[in-house]
Amino acid sequence: MDQGIAGVIAGVAGLIGAGIGGIATAYGARIGAQKTIEAAQTQVERQSAAEHMHWAREQRRQVYSQLIELHSTYMLTTITSGIVLDRGQALSDEELQAIRGQYIKFVEAGGRLDLWGPAEVVVKGNRLVQACGAKYTAICNWSSALEQGRGEDVPHCSVEFQAATAADKEARNEFACEARGVLGSAS
Repeated sequence: MDQGIAGVIAGVAGLIGAGIGGIATAYGARIGAQKTIEAAQTQVERQSAAEHMHWAREQRRQVYSQLIELHSTYMLTTITSGIVLDRGQALSDEELQAIRGQYIKFVEAGGRLDLWGPAEVVVKGNRLVQACGAKYTAICNWSSALEQGRGEDVPHCSVEFQAATAADKEARNEFACEARGVLGSAS
C-alpha cells in the first residue's frame, strides 16, 4: 500500500507539475504574442509616420518649386520692362496687365505656403511676395511718370525700381535658402 500511495502521490505531483508547466507555457506564449503585436504596431506607426513625412516634404517641394518658377517668370518680365522704361518708353496697358497677371499668380502660389510651412518659410515667402509687390508698384509709377510727361519724377522712379529689384533678389535668395534647408532636413 505504501507503494500504491507513493505511486498516486507521484502521479498527482506529476499532474500538478504538468499543469503548472502548461500554465507557464501558455503565459509565456501570451507574453510573446503581445510583444510581437506591440513590435508590429510600432513598426506600422513608424512606417506610417515616415510615409507621411515623405508626402508632406513632396507637397512642400511642389509649392516651393512653383513659387520659384513663377517668380522667375515675373522677374524676367520685370527686368525686360525695366529696360523699356530705362529707354524712356512707357509701358502699354496690356504690358502692365500682363505684369499684374503674373504678380497675381505669384501671390496665389505664395498663399499656399501657409498650408505647408514651416513658419520660417512662410515668413520668407511673404517677404518675397511683398518685394514683388513693391517692384510692381515701382514699375507702374515709373511708367505713369513717363506717360504723363513728369520728367522730374523719372529719376526717382528709376531709383525706386532699382531698390525694389535689389530687395526682390535678396528676398528670393532668402526664401530659396530657407526652402532648401527645410527640404534637406529629416523632418
